[in-house]
Amino acid sequence: MQLRARHADSALKALLILVFAAVIPSWADTLYNNLGPGNTWIVNREWETNFNFMATPFVTTGSGTLEDIMTPLFSLNNPVDLGLYTDSGGQPGSLLEDWNVDAPGFPGILTAIPSVQNPFLSADTQYWIVISVTTAQKDRLAWYQNNQGITGGLWIGSSLNGLIEAEAGMAIPAIQLNSTTPSAVPEPPSGTLLPALALLWITGATRRRFRLRL
Repeated sequence: MQLRARHADSALKALLILVFAAVIPSWADTLYNNLGPGNTWIVNREWETNFNFMATPFVTTGSGTLEDIMTPLFSLNNPVDLGLYTDSGGQPGSLLEDWNVDAPGFPGILTAIPSVQNPFLSADTQYWIVISVTTAQKDRLAWYQNNQGITGGLWIGSSLNGLIEAEAGMAIPAIQLNSTTPSAVPEPPSGTLLPALALLWITGATRRRFRLRL
């Protein structure tokens, strides 16, 4: 009888773990971030260009599925064409996702750009964020710098695979990439929770009967 009681107790604990794990929500993770405390950056118009492309490479500090990109932009002509690329020999490689963003005018705000395709980004891997600058946007579009002393300048050029680094000693654009990491146990359909709770109650009642017989 003691053995049966121990089995019932183990089954109850296992079921408790499954039920509570099933309702654990997902949590956000950061793939890369150079924004300052309180999501701050340098408010100026240092990074603007008359080239066709302006870009910044970055190395991820974590891995996960892209949820959104946050970056401060200024533009007098919208939309702004922005893309996320892999790295290929120190230049932008394959396009992972692109966006048409409505950026505000001066002084600009931190713009949240949600991902639709949700590409997976690997940790400790270099990627690129590239802005394609239209003729109307030249010298009328700015990408604000980070205030954390992370330097590397801005990469500019007339072709996507011919970018050059400008002012390497200056701060790179301020960017943050977020990922939503699913919980370890997928959330079950709502209809499965009721049977699980019922089984939990039955198991608890059985365990109480075992205790009374000891």
